[in-house]
Amino acid sequence: MRIGDVISKKRKELNMTLDDVARAVGVSKATVSRWESGDIRKMKRDKISALSSILELDPLLFLNEPEILTSDESRIVSAYRKASPDCRKAALLILENSANENQEKGSSFESTATDHTA
Repeated sequence: MRIGDVISKKRKELNMTLDDVARAVGVSKATVSRWESGDIRKMKRDKISALSSILELDPLLFLNEPEILTSDESRIVSAYRKASPDCRKAALLILENSANENQEKGSSFESTATDHTA
């Protein structure tokens, strides 16, 4: 579960509105909404402290936010989780071999890769 989902779920569990949280933390309703969307990159320490206190969350949750995946990466993870153990091994082998080949060539597709959403 991503941090934005945790914030939203906890706020609702505590029967709080976006406005309630915004007033308690000292930000706008739109800011709380962005946080619930997962955009916490610019969150200041005092806001982390206030938000974690009002929502009864561990402040470390905000510091350990996992990397946000692209749509393609999310699709790969989702398919991997649904695959059989043999398919998982095959997929890992293909990806690792491809990564090694690219590294040996000194090239990286990361800078030219695009997000191909269906």
